Amino acid sequence: MPVAPRAVLRRDEQVDRLPERVDVLVIGGGITGVGVALDAASRGASVALVERGDLASGTSSRSSRLVHGGARYLATGDVAMVAEGVRERDRLRRMAPHLVLPLPFVIPTDSSLDLALLRVGMTVYDALAAGRGVAHHDRLDAAGVLAAAPGLARGLRRGGVRYWDCRTDDARLTLEVARAAIAEGAVVATHTEVVDLHRVSGRVVGAELRDVLTGATRTISARWTVSASGVWAGAVRQLDDPTSDELAVLPVRGVHLVFDRGELPINAAIVLPSAAGDGRRLFAIPWGEQVYVGTTDDLHDHGLDDPSLLPTDAAYVLEATNTAFGTDLTVSDAVGAWAGLRPLLAGGDGSTTSDLSRRHTIVEGPSGLVSITGGKLTTFRRMAADVVDRLARAEGWPRRSRTTRTALGSRGSVAEGRERLRGSEAAASAGLDPSLLGGLHHRHGDRAADVLAACVAHGELAPLVPGLPYLRGEARWAVRHELVGRLDDLLQRRLRVSTRHRQAGGAEAVAWCADLLAGELGWSDDRREAEIAHYLAAVRTERGVVPLPAGS
Repeated sequence: MPVAPRAVLRRDEQVDRLPERVDVLVIGGGITGVGVALDAASRGASVALVERGDLASGTSSRSSRLVHGGARYLATGDVAMVAEGVRERDRLRRMAPHLVLPLPFVIPTDSSLDLALLRVGMTVYDALAAGRGVAHHDRLDAAGVLAAAPGLARGLRRGGVRYWDCRTDDARLTLEVARAAIAEGAVVATHTEVVDLHRVSGRVVGAELRDVLTGATRTISARWTVSASGVWAGAVRQLDDPTSDELAVLPVRGVHLVFDRGELPINAAIVLPSAAGDGRRLFAIPWGEQVYVGTTDDLHDHGLDDPSLLPTDAAYVLEATNTAFGTDLTVSDAVGAWAGLRPLLAGGDGSTTSDLSRRHTIVEGPSGLVSITGGKLTTFRRMAADVVDRLARAEGWPRRSRTTRTALGSRGSVAEGRERLRGSEAAASAGLDPSLLGGLHHRHGDRAADVLAACVAHGELAPLVPGLPYLRGEARWAVRHELVGRLDDLLQRRLRVSTRHRQAGGAEAVAWCADLLAGELGWSDDRREAEIAHYLAAVRTERGVVPLPAGS
C-alpha cells in the first residue's frame, strides 16, 4: 500500500464521493473510528466514515498526546492491559515513526521505599515489553534528576527512575490513519452528521446524513453500521433505541495547562505527584518552546460538547506544578490550555475514576448496530481490529487484521526521513533553519519535501505565527491535502496554534488564515467573519478560566 495519496485531498471532494451504499458505515472520526475504517477497507470492504465535526475534534485531539504501555496499571495488577499497551506502542512506532517518538520519563522521589518499588515496577514494565521497549529503565541520583528537570525544586532527595515511552500528536495521528483508510478506498466525510438511522425489519441498514456546513442531506445504505462515538456512544445507541441503556459510558475530564518552557525548564517528561493527597500523578511534558502539564481524572457532569477548563481543574494542576517546581504560577501565566473527555466504562460502584474500566467494549444491539467505546489512544488499532473481526466472521472477509504493518505517513527511521528531507531540492531552495526541517518531518513524514516545495512555490516560507514552528504554506497545504473545512480545523488540529500561543495565533495570523480559507473554499465575507468568531469562541470555551487576551 502506498504511504498516502499525493493528490489533492479536500473535504468537499470526500463529501461528494459519499456512495449510496457501502458494506460498513462508521459513525465517528476520532482515532477509533478512522481505525475501524482503515481495518475494514484493508480487508476489502467498502467503507464510508462520517463525523459531525472535524477529524479528532473530540477526545482524539485532547489527550495527553502519549503512546504508552500504561505503567501505572501495574499498580492495580492489570498486567494484560500493560502487555497489550507495549505491543501496540511498538507497532505504532513502526507504522508512524515520524509521529510516535521516544520520550524519557523521570519519576523523582524522596523515599527509599518508593524508589525500591519503582525499580521493581519498571523492571516488570521492561520485561513485558520483551524487546519492544525503547530502552530499559535506569536509576538516577539527585543530580541526574536535576539534569532532566533543572527547574525541579522538591521531591528528589533519593533521586529517581527514568523510563521510556513515546509522545505523539494525537490529531495528526488520527489524520494519518484517515488518509491510510482513504488510500484503501474508504470515503471520509467530516462535518457530516447522522440525523437518523434507517431500519428494515427492525435492523439498522443505513442513515440519513446532513452536511453541517451546507445543510445538504443524503441517505446512505450499509450492511453494517458501526458507532465509534466515544463519550457520545450512548447518544448514538439511543438514536437507534431511545430506551437503550446497554452502554454505561461515563465521561472523565482531563485537562492540560501549557506554559512557556522558561517557566518550567525541563529536558524530559517529569512525573509529578498530585498535591491533593489522592495518590494520582501528573505529567509535565516538554513540547518545543512550551511545556504542558496534566492531566486531571475527574468524572464530568457539565455536558459532553465543548468541555472547558474549570477553576477546580486549574487549581489542581497548578498546585501540583507549583509544589514540585517551587513556582507561583497562576492561570494568567498559562500560554494555553485544553480540556477533553475520555469514555470510560462503569465498574465497581462507579463513585471514583478508579472504579471505571480502562478497557474497551463492543456491543451489538438487536438492530445490528455495533458500538465500540472505552480503551485508549495507544490501543486504537487493536480496538478497530476487534470490531472488524466481528464483522468479518459474519461476512467471510479475511479473518486477520492487515493493519499491523500499515505505513502511516512515513517509512524507515526518523533519521533517514529527516536526511531525505535535508537532501531534497525543496530544502536546498528554501534555505530554512535545520530545526524547522525536523519539525516539518515530524508533522508530515514522507510528504514533508512536497509540503516544503509547495511553500516555496507559493512564496509562503515565513512563519505563520512568530515563535511557533509552522510555515504559512502549511496552512494552504492543509486546506488542499488534509480535509480542512473550517478555520478551527486548521488552527486547533492540523497546526496546534490555539494551544501554543497566548493570543491563539494573534489577530494578524488568524485574519491571514481566514483569507486563505475564504479564497480556497469560496467563502463569502460574512462566512469569513463567522469563521473567525467561531474559532475564537471555541478557544475561549476550551481554555475556560485561562484568559484569551483582548484583541486576539
